[in-house]
Amino acid sequence: MRFKFENLGLLDQAELELANLTIICGENNTGKTYATYAIYGFLRSWRQLLRSVMIEDIASLEHTEDKYKIDLDNIFKGKINNYFNRLGNEFVHTLHEIFAAKEDAFINTKVTISIDKEIEISKRSFQRRVQGGGAVLATITKEEGSSILEILSSDNEYPSRAFGLIEFIIDAIAEIVFSPYFPSPHISSAERTGAAIFRRELDMARTRMIKAINEMDSKEIRNRPWALFQNIDTDYAWPVEDNVEFVRQLEDIDKQISELSKSNADILSSFDEIIGGSYKVIRNQGLVFQTKGKGQKRFTMNEASSCARALLDVGFYLRCRAKSGDLFIIDEPELNLHPRNQRNFARLIARLINSGIKVFMTTHSDYLIKELNTLIMLYQKTENTIKVQCEYNYLDEELLNPHNVHLYITEKAGKRKSQNILRKANIYPDLGIEVSSFDDTIEEMNKIQNHIIYGE
Repeated sequence: MRFKFENLGLLDQAELELANLTIICGENNTGKTYATYAIYGFLRSWRQLLRSVMIEDIASLEHTEDKYKIDLDNIFKGKINNYFNRLGNEFVHTLHEIFAAKEDAFINTKVTISIDKEIEISKRSFQRRVQGGGAVLATITKEEGSSILEILSSDNEYPSRAFGLIEFIIDAIAEIVFSPYFPSPHISSAERTGAAIFRRELDMARTRMIKAINEMDSKEIRNRPWALFQNIDTDYAWPVEDNVEFVRQLEDIDKQISELSKSNADILSSFDEIIGGSYKVIRNQGLVFQTKGKGQKRFTMNEASSCARALLDVGFYLRCRAKSGDLFIIDEPELNLHPRNQRNFARLIARLINSGIKVFMTTHSDYLIKELNTLIMLYQKTENTIKVQCEYNYLDEELLNPHNVHLYITEKAGKRKSQNILRKANIYPDLGIEVSSFDDTIEEMNKIQNHIIYGE
């Protein structure tokens, strides 16, 4: 899936395609977070956007009093990108909500979304019963090998008017036609460390309610109580809110077991090695961090190390929610990690990718990128790389196919170098990823130190 942005916050022009591993690097204040949050916001809201885009299309289809028959190939085959463009146009109007910005903050923004290859609609099957009052009001079905979506209504009214059936039809189309293109996103924002400490105090819904009450007088609340909900606005970007809300629910989701935990328990063990222990929910104690080894000690999140706090939500996502096909978005995974653990986290990312989870990340870490380069170079499986792999104990499931990795660098462009753009970096099977901004900084530091030690 390819995203193209124009005038998106600090980004003037940006085009990127999601891969199994997508990385954005660049200096501060060049637009990395804008691209990250926009992609997350779209993947989080595309179903709602699709309803707005398709409601009139479905309502205008011919039907009898009790039956719809919709040829999905006739509507969508060869036209998916047209719908993606419409979704992009609709998405622009929600950007201010995603970023918790002013309504006019993105009036000049353009978003284009496209794919290169369409998925065969006929290969997917679908069946759903719409129930109400204990009775089946309608059935929505599509057989495998067929492109016909059939809706049978037991209501005497036209299905378009009966119990909002159109909404169920659009949901079915979303699942059959569009969901294969959109991974389920989970985000770990850069604010995750603070969320781990203050998670009990950070009740976003309560904060918004209090703010709205303070901005309305008591008479207005008494006379128009529904206006209270209309005046509730968020002060935080969606990724930050969602990250905080996830962290606040950790005790509730602790007993859940993710698909990843069942199929790749060794990945969870590797994660525990990075943090030096594990997270536990103990009766009468709540959430604690427990160190490994003899004399295991337990610490609250206030007492735990910054590493344990920074990766708290990551650990629970992997153990309780992660599944193949997800898009795991992590902002600056190197936060609070020693260089050794930054390297270990790079290897963890590779194992996630090879288990079927896509990863999208921003980073300032040269250690992280260099370790990913090692995993890419080892993928060649030459006589020498096999020897190196054995000598340094790299696992096959940690190696990265370079074709599955896309890295983009924020750069200045234009005649006066006044525009922020994304440039796709070169990735070489024998050398890895080229990140000039890291290399230039390191070379300058080496040059300065050489002058200090050796003189001119």
